[in-house]
Amino acid sequence: MNQNNNNGNLRVGIIGTGPVGTILTAHLKEAGALVVPCDVFAHKINAIKKKGIRLTHTIEKKVAIHEACYSVQELGMYDLDLVIIAVKTPDLKKVIGQIKDIDNGRLYVMCAQNGIDNEIEIGREFGDHRSLRMVINFAGNAADDHTIHVSFFNPPNYVAALADGGNEMARRFADMLNSVGLETEIPLDIQDHVWAKAILNAALSAVCAITRQTMKEVMDFPATFELVEGLIDESVRVAEKERIDLGSKFTRFSIRYLKNAGHHRPSMLVDLENGYPTEVDQLNGRIVQYGRKHCLPTPLNQSVTALVHLLEHAAKKNCESEAK
Repeated sequence: MNQNNNNGNLRVGIIGTGPVGTILTAHLKEAGALVVPCDVFAHKINAIKKKGIRLTHTIEKKVAIHEACYSVQELGMYDLDLVIIAVKTPDLKKVIGQIKDIDNGRLYVMCAQNGIDNEIEIGREFGDHRSLRMVINFAGNAADDHTIHVSFFNPPNYVAALADGGNEMARRFADMLNSVGLETEIPLDIQDHVWAKAILNAALSAVCAITRQTMKEVMDFPATFELVEGLIDESVRVAEKERIDLGSKFTRFSIRYLKNAGHHRPSMLVDLENGYPTEVDQLNGRIVQYGRKHCLPTPLNQSVTALVHLLEHAAKKNCESEAK
C-alpha cells in the first residue's frame, strides 16, 4: 500500500463513470477516500466536476467531486493505492494495458465488472497478490451526466483478493463502504458469488436486450418468465460441474431477486440501444464455454448469445450506414 499518504486515507482511481463507477465514487468519497473518477466521455467528467454526483431513488446522496480525469494516463499523477475497473468487459484488455503504463509497483487493481473470469486477466498482468474482485449487487441507470437513478440494492456486495497479499486492501475497502451504509462482505470463496451474480445477469439481461423490455416486463410475461427459469436451471447445472456452491435454494432466491428488480433497464439493453458491444460473451457465452468443457449442452444460453450478437451486428451496420 502507498506509504506516502500522510493521513492514511486510500487514494482510489475509478475507471468508468457508469452506474457502478459513479455509485462507488460517491460512497468512497463520503467514507473519506481521495477518489478520482476517470472516463473518456468528457461531457460526463465535466458534469461531475461541476455538479458533483447525485444518487436518487433506492440510495439518496449528493457528493462534491473535486478531482476527475479524462484518461487513465492522467490517473498516474495521483500515485494511487487502488484502481477499480468499472468499464464494460469488452474494454477490459485495453484498460489493463493503460493501467500497466501508470503502475507504480504498489498499485492494487480491482475488477468491479459483470461476468466470469475477468479477474484472471487482471491477475495475469499484475499478480494475484495485487488483484481483487468485487461482486456488485446494486444497479442503476443514468438520469443525466452526473445523476444515477439507483434501481435496487440487494445487500451485501462482496470483495476479495486473489491471493493473501491483497487481503488488507480488501478489508480496508470493505470497511470504508460499510462505514457509509453500502454493505460489503469478504467471503470465504468469492467465486461462488461471481457465478451466482453471473447466472442472475445471464438469466435476464440478454432476454431484456433481445425483447427491448425492462426486467419487470420480462418477469411479468409468462412465456419470458419461463425462459428465464430455463436459463437459470441450465446455468446452475454448469456451475455444479465447476463445483460452485450456490446453495440448495439458489433457484428460488434467483426468481425472488429478479422479480424485485422492478423496471430496471439492464446495461446489456442500454448498450444495444446505443450501438455498443455488450457483455454477453462474459455472461451467457462463458456459461456456454464451461458447458462444452463438461460436455453439457446449453441450448438456451447458446441461443440468446447468438441473438444478442445478431442484434449487435445489425446495430453496427446501422451506425456504418448513418456514417456514410
